Amino acid sequence: MAFFFPEHARKSKYAQMYAELSAVERIILLREFIGVTYRNRFRFFKRHDYYAYYAAPFRHNIRVAAKRKEKRLRIARHVWTKKNILPAYLRLIYRHYVLGFAVQLLRKHHKEGLPPPESGCYPNAVYVLDALQWFLAHETQINQRIEACMQEVMAEGHRSLYIYCLQSLVLTLQILEQSGPRIAGRRNIKDSSIGGRVTLGAELEFSNAGHKASFNHIFCRHTRGKTFHNFIYFHHFHLDHVTWRLGGYLDHHVRLRRFLPVPWIGGFFEYALVRMDYPRHYSMPLTCDPGFLALYISSVMRFLPEIKPHSLHVNVEVLWPEATEVPDLSDYKCLLLLGGDFQVDEDGRIREQRLCQHELMKMVRRRNHLSLFDNLRHSVNEYAFLRLRSDYTVDEWTSIFLALKGFNAVCLGGDEITEPIDELALWARRPAALPLAQIEAFIKRVRHGLELEQVYTDAALSQYMEDLGRILGQQNQRLPVRV
Repeated sequence: MAFFFPEHARKSKYAQMYAELSAVERIILLREFIGVTYRNRFRFFKRHDYYAYYAAPFRHNIRVAAKRKEKRLRIARHVWTKKNILPAYLRLIYRHYVLGFAVQLLRKHHKEGLPPPESGCYPNAVYVLDALQWFLAHETQINQRIEACMQEVMAEGHRSLYIYCLQSLVLTLQILEQSGPRIAGRRNIKDSSIGGRVTLGAELEFSNAGHKASFNHIFCRHTRGKTFHNFIYFHHFHLDHVTWRLGGYLDHHVRLRRFLPVPWIGGFFEYALVRMDYPRHYSMPLTCDPGFLALYISSVMRFLPEIKPHSLHVNVEVLWPEATEVPDLSDYKCLLLLGGDFQVDEDGRIREQRLCQHELMKMVRRRNHLSLFDNLRHSVNEYAFLRLRSDYTVDEWTSIFLALKGFNAVCLGGDEITEPIDELALWARRPAALPLAQIEAFIKRVRHGLELEQVYTDAALSQYMEDLGRILGQQNQRLPVRV
């Protein structure tokens, strides 16, 4: 079997902690620490020219990978001295390690109330959501234990992420022994699920600096991003290796090096659901179920309490390429009512902030995602205009995702049409309430699109459209009526 423990910690108390683990628990520890490297181990060895190890036993390869990674995954001394940001970053590391161990340990209970993974979608999605539900239910106890672990390693000067990973495993084992699976959380997953045929994915951006987190706004002024200093230390704390289960990476908006670290440049903390590999060659939808996606996103936002949610990109697969309807300007306004960011400015006027702050160049983009399952490219429309709002309920998110699916099924989007972005930007500066007929026309299009899936009953569709109409009506009432 493949086991690993670092030589530099052989005489520490953590060696005894490791010795008390069972063989299975040691493998679980190794899997979580190696992370994506475990899944892509052959690419790892090819990159490091370990051709001779291809014929070697699997356990030898993994030991080599673990040894190299442990040596690399240490916090540099000059970063360790930054006590003003150290606790916040360590807290992120521990939370993600605990979540990862919960995913592994709860899987053996998967028959106790969990729906099966969806065909063609990320197979671990249901297990990650189950772990998120468990984590959030025991968050107070987990936080207390994490703080105790952090105090220990900061006092002892341990900079190795392997030690944090080991502590997190022991912590998770102890709490799980007391609590077991989260039955109520699994009931939430089932209750939120409504079914569907169209695959969905999402990317979530977080930032305490808001839209000013991008390179052109805050370069050399990173201390304005309180707590995390606009994540300029993202790679120094190796968060790309720790947050892989949720597709974590730093979006620094330096396009020529989009997925590679750029030293000392911060940006948005982002979860790409689901990114299967670091170079982003492959993609995979999260789910076909809007309700499942809504609960997933709501849970992820609660999982990051110290970082403000910023924006949301939702990917909807194009299953009906024969869609020919050209969206009206009012259709785009309805989409903004659902997912835009209408706020009152200093002058007392309400405006849609994303367009007014020049965050959007296009509302819907066409993407071609290479699937890990069939190695084929799938046409996907990316809805990039949504504000990630923590005050939306799961039901409200479900209504929004249903609306995107229905709209996507019948309307042209992406590169197929030219969006009226200039007209939308003008309206965003002085938005006016939409006539009821325009809202009703949008809802009718959405319903027609959802009917194409042949999944939802007439009664269910009527209820969904009633919920959608209520959300649109509430948002529309906030806007002034202009003649």
